[in-house]
Amino acid sequence: MNRKLNRTAKLSFFTARKRQGDATRIAENTGYSLSHVVNVINGNRTVPQVMANEMYNISRRRIKNSEKEMA
Repeated sequence: MNRKLNRTAKLSFFTARKRQGDATRIAENTGYSLSHVVNVINGNRTVPQVMANEMYNISRRRIKNSEKEMA
């Protein structure tokens, strides 16, 4: 079954795998300001679809931070 993630699920997926510099990269790739991207990541703003897709694309091949610390 091919299920697509909604915007909130993509944000959750990203936050479990985010690295230093990701917010800047998302801002550059989407055209949103860095402060808006940080507000979205922190949950202060809703997630635009374009930003959700970019967050997912950046982090999709990464392992979770919790798994990284254990290795």
